[in-house]
Amino acid sequence: KCRSLSALPEQLLCPICLDVFRLPVSTPCGHNFCSDCIRTYWQSPHLAQCPVCKHRFYKTPDLKVNTFISEVASHFRENKCEIVVVDQMISCRRQTIFEINQAVDLSKRNTEREVEESLQIFEKLIQILLKSQAEVVEAMKTKQGQVLIGAAKTTTELQQEVERLKTRKDELELLSCTEDNLYLLQKFPDFSTMPAVRALRRAASELEEAVKAELKRLCATEFKRARRFAVDLTLDPKTAHPKLMLSESKREVYHSNVAVRLPADPQRFYPCTSVLGTEGFSSGRFYFEVQVKGKTEWDVGVALESVQRKGGNWLNPERGYWTLGMRKEGKYWALCSPPVCVPLLDEPQRVGVYVDVGWGQVSFYNPDSHSHIYTFTGCSFSERLFPHLNPRRNHGGVNSAPLVVLPVNM
Repeated sequence: KCRSLSALPEQLLCPICLDVFRLPVSTPCGHNFCSDCIRTYWQSPHLAQCPVCKHRFYKTPDLKVNTFISEVASHFRENKCEIVVVDQMISCRRQTIFEINQAVDLSKRNTEREVEESLQIFEKLIQILLKSQAEVVEAMKTKQGQVLIGAAKTTTELQQEVERLKTRKDELELLSCTEDNLYLLQKFPDFSTMPAVRALRRAASELEEAVKAELKRLCATEFKRARRFAVDLTLDPKTAHPKLMLSESKREVYHSNVAVRLPADPQRFYPCTSVLGTEGFSSGRFYFEVQVKGKTEWDVGVALESVQRKGGNWLNPERGYWTLGMRKEGKYWALCSPPVCVPLLDEPQRVGVYVDVGWGQVSFYNPDSHSHIYTFTGCSFSERLFPHLNPRRNHGGVNSAPLVVLPVNM
């Protein structure tokens, strides 16, 4: 009659080591032990006897391997190992689920915090605008009251003047209308002033300054948030134009007069003097900075993976480029269709590029002044985006300074 499975392991345990049998052997009295265990036991000073029933053997008996128990014990041991492995896998999966849940919670909290910060910023801006509006209205009402008082006073003076003019009728008949108008303006210079307009202009100027200050603060806040998504960027030599020289660190690139003999590669730009970053991005947000100090021409931005590498090329969104550029006349251009001239008060020594793939946004910043330069919005990124640098031709050494990918210090 078969016993239950729960009782089976007890029959597979050696009475000496209390572990699953290893090479089980049987004694003449019918008990089973591990071969090593019973032989070690019989090496003790005791007579050869069964550890279980204490039956004595005056001669060490021959021990025979119990093949049935050996096979059952081996099978049980293998199943036991599989159970341990499965338990470990379950534990590992649970740990992974726990870590994923933690990451989701952290991302949710960060998003909620960013939304709350943005709402607070916009609410403060609205309050400033409403306050400025109220101040302008109040100033206009005050000036209007002053104008009404002045008008009443002027009316009285005019009535008095009319009486005086009646006595000088003969003299006035000799004056032309123009002369009469000039005389009136000279007589009443208050008519040539507009206090209400001046007050309105002053209030509008104050409002403009307040809005500029708040926008500058908002740009600085947005710039600091963008830098949190900084990536470690290197340049891909397989994409570099033959006359572009890359540093050993693959973070600097400049245009040389001598082309390097390189194997033909469909990824390499020619004749456009461009190079792409090594890593591409298909989702999320990323930020990188490029030093443009000492250059008279350059292009910095991002490009789609499928952009045309050979032949003439226009750097614009229709061709898969979102780029900011500088030309030798010292002007900065957002390379749209057509290009948009971007007036800058300060010449940037560095350019920061921030990309939000999900929102279809590419923004450029001046990291030194924490100011915003230009933003492409409503972009559609159907494939991976790569950082794009073009140091442009060196023009006999005038534009020989390199473009340098900089580490972003938070």
